[in-house]
Amino acid sequence: FVPGVRPPLVLFDTFRIATLHMQVIVITLVIAIALHVFLTRSQLGRAMRAVSDEPELAAVAGLDTERVVRWTWVIGAALAATAGVFAGMDTSMHPNLGWNLLLPMFAAAVLGGIGKPMGAIAGGLIIGVAEETATYTWFSDEAFIPSSYKSAVAFFIMVTLLIFRPQGLFKGRLL
Repeated sequence: FVPGVRPPLVLFDTFRIATLHMQVIVITLVIAIALHVFLTRSQLGRAMRAVSDEPELAAVAGLDTERVVRWTWVIGAALAATAGVFAGMDTSMHPNLGWNLLLPMFAAAVLGGIGKPMGAIAGGLIIGVAEETATYTWFSDEAFIPSSYKSAVAFFIMVTLLIFRPQGLFKGRLL
């Protein structure tokens, strides 16, 4: 290895992962668990879910829907900024940083079910594993699908799912 560059962690004798990627995975898991606890156990989190499901009913029940929407935007922006920093740590920061990630992220949300945060996480894992296994060199020096077509894998999964199960895997809202 190059002097000054940390060697990757070696797991199971063949699986290598960079320390930075391991840190991102751990931090992402902590953030996902914290978001789940926030949405299910806090008053504001329950209010967010209520406004998401039935905004008119939440307003009639006395919830300040404008305040809830404002906090939803703040938390969403913070999560998006965190994701942008993680993506920038892996590549480089530039204005079009997330452009290639939009289709896989949208496909993950559709796959998991619109409005289902845990479904989006599961959808993201499925899309990520599918993209990587489709572009991996399994039997020869060439991959089954060229890596430039990685986004096509996410698009194919999303279209197939919309045909056969339009509400997603976790039965979210219909598109």
